[in-house]
This record gives sequence, C-alpha cells and structure tokens, in this order.
Amino acid sequence: MAKNNPGDILTSDWNPVVGCLRYSAGCRDCWWLDGIMPWQKRLGNLPATVVEGAATEIEARFDPAKLRPKKGIVGVVQHGDLFWDKIPDATIARVLDVVDQIAHEREEKNARLPAGRLPDTTKYVIWTKRAERMANFMEHRYPQGVPAYLACGVSVENQALADERLPHLLRVQGYRFVMIEPMLGPIDLSQYADVHWVVLGSETGTDRVRPMNLDWARQVRDLTKAHNLPFFLKQVGSSHKHPVRTLDGRTWDEFPEGFAK
Repeated sequence: MAKNNPGDILTSDWNPVVGCLRYSAGCRDCWWLDGIMPWQKRLGNLPATVVEGAATEIEARFDPAKLRPKKGIVGVVQHGDLFWDKIPDATIARVLDVVDQIAHEREEKNARLPAGRLPDTTKYVIWTKRAERMANFMEHRYPQGVPAYLACGVSVENQALADERLPHLLRVQGYRFVMIEPMLGPIDLSQYADVHWVVLGSETGTDRVRPMNLDWARQVRDLTKAHNLPFFLKQVGSSHKHPVRTLDGRTWDEFPEGFAK
C-alpha cells in the first residue's frame, strides 16, 4: 500500500476513472499501463474492456462511501490522467463533486470537534500532463480559488516539457506542486518556483531504464532550499524493488504544511 511505502507521497488513492494513452517521453514504459492494469484485470478488479487508449468510468467507485474512509494524502485518478482529452468535462466535474462532498463533510465534522481534538486534515491531490486543460477547468470551476483540501500538480520529465506545462500550473490559484518523475534530463525550475512543493524521482522498472544523473536532482534540490520549498525525493536508482532514496547522505521526505501521510 502507498501508506507503507516511504517513497510514495500518497496514503492511498481513488480511481473512479481509469485509462490513459502514452503522451510524452516519460510514458514510454508506463508503470500503470504495462504493470498495474494487466495485473488488476487478472485479479478481476478491472473489467476486460479496460485497454490502453480508452477511458473507463467504474460506476461503483463513484459512490462517496468509497472515498469517505480514505485519509491522509489521497491521490485522485492515479490510474490515468483526469484531464486527458478523452475524459469529458462532465466526468471531471463528477469526480470533483465527490471530492468536494467528502471534504465538506470533514469540514463540518471538524467544526464540531471538542476542544483539544485534532482536526482531520485529509488532502486530495491530482497531477496531470495535460496542464492547460487542468488550469482552464480549475479556473472555471473554482473562480475564487481551488479549495485548500485539493492540490494540483503537473508532471514534467525534462526542460522542454517543464517550459511547456508549468506556466499553466502557475495559473492555478491554490496548492500547486511539480511532479518530476521520471526525471529524464536537467530541469531548471527558477522561473517556476512559485509553487508549494516539488517531488522528484528517477525512472525504475525495466531493463530499458534511463538512468538519472544525480547532479540533475541536486540542481532541483538546491533550488527548493534556496526558495524554502518542501522537497520530496522518491528515488534516485533504477530498481523499484530495491529503491535508493538517499542523496548526499540523507533522505528528503518533506511535505507542505498541513500535508501528512
């Protein structure tokens, strides 16, 4: 489970919509399409109709009861990209309707807590490669700003994709984070430091893994420290079974204030 994996920023995830299409360099050996999806189909947790290049709504998972017990940091639509152009606006809205409902329930519970009891600070995180669509959607849905229980991230793999996608992330009024995974080249984030969190990880898995130069990770780490940003390093090696999580003798497991697994 994500909760028990020290290299994962999530406590758990919620996937009422699944499916995606290889979109950019980091998708070449997609962990979900190549590993998790066929495995979940064999277990009977996904219908046989789930195939690469198709978006599938799993009706039973839209039940708010499926999201309600999940706490900590919850990934929303981790088994796909919520802002993929094959997912209709109505479906994105439906996903966020459930998130908003459960978050509001928690806020009401927190308001009734007796003195001395700690509030429930569950956060919901979404990250995407389709940054422009996410920014447009969030601006329209939340004109006063994205609620504090929801964080929006953009995934980038190299400098060209950072320059293409991150200007759209900066349009999001709310918690913003950069997900650099897999890191396939050096990335200068100095133009995009107006975010709340940076997460970084190397490519792992197959014998075709593209190694990450540790100096690339150091450059990002040093920028986050210069800007007082929390930095989370998922891994720097090529094996997901034997992850290497240290950089210059220490781990980097920093979260924004209010985010806790």
